Amino acid sequence: MTNEPPDRPQPAGRGPTRRPASIVVSVSLLALWWAYALAVDIVLLGAVGGAGNWLALACCTVAAVAVLRGLWHGGPLAWRVVHRFAAPVAVAVLGGAGIMLLLGPSPGSLITPPVDPAFVAAAAGGLLTVLALLVSGLLVRTAPARAWCGRG
Repeated sequence: MTNEPPDRPQPAGRGPTRRPASIVVSVSLLALWWAYALAVDIVLLGAVGGAGNWLALACCTVAAVAVLRGLWHGGPLAWRVVHRFAAPVAVAVLGGAGIMLLLGPSPGSLITPPVDPAFVAAAAGGLLTVLALLVSGLLVRTAPARAWCGRG
């Protein structure tokens, strides 16, 4: 967008010419979520291995980058993917975690002291990235984000 001449007309259906803050924050949060997921997957696959697993991770990474790039540039398909994926998946994960905490076995029976600091860090990081996914999914539903992606 920065190298386009200023007198060039905008494509049909394209809203504002400046990228809205909701898109910038949404893409940043989605990138944070994917970076955390990728780091966890790499650690787990390092222990398990398997060429198919690595290939699947590479394909998912390509898809995530394509969606992030599409959303950044105002693609309606990328908007639809994020709109239908981010917030519902985050709500499902948070709901599942809540149900496990409320109805699952007593916490003392699962984790015995002392708790590994790496587990606490991973759990806190996971919770923060799920919240980032939720916020990102809600931000793409705002009017400026919809207009940026030609959905408004």
